Amino acid sequence: MTATQPKAPGNRPKLQPVTVILPAPALQQTLSSILPLPIEHETSEQFKGEVTIDSISSLTIDGGRITVSGQLSGRNMTMNASVGNQNIQVKLGQLVLPVICDVDLRFDAARQILLLTPRFQRAAGGGSDSDEALLALLNSLSKQYEVPLRNVMPLTGQIGSNTVRLRMEPLDIRAEDNAVTLRLRPVAGKRP
Repeated sequence: MTATQPKAPGNRPKLQPVTVILPAPALQQTLSSILPLPIEHETSEQFKGEVTIDSISSLTIDGGRITVSGQLSGRNMTMNASVGNQNIQVKLGQLVLPVICDVDLRFDAARQILLLTPRFQRAAGGGSDSDEALLALLNSLSKQYEVPLRNVMPLTGQIGSNTVRLRMEPLDIRAEDNAVTLRLRPVAGKRP
């Protein structure tokens, strides 16, 4: 009878993937619980001020896109304009704008990065002409953002005298059928 040799760390079998489904209502509730949420934006020569997501009234998911309806506000908003050869600064103060935002979602598995591209539009019947400045600022945010996902949901626990760390390696992330579906592979490790 021979003793079984422990497998070397590089020879461990990979754990089977797990699927996590986040329905649109759960995502909306999760996002609503962290509001109000400031929107980070680069201060430009044209616009300055604080922009905040105040509320989310609806959220749907389909075809790689998350569509969110809600309300944004801008505080201490100023806009620089050029009239003739004169530069002027227009103080807009506080603005409130109901908006719809379509967020295209794509996952780059090779780089372990979630790619998000928001596109804003004014909600029907909402806002005034002065809100055009806030909408123009939001349109400047319509670019692709990269969200690194190298350590999704890391868990650490103690088994005896060993610290065990479990992280989830993203394999696929999709936005379809009114849910975000995450396919993840658990990766376990042990620390002395």
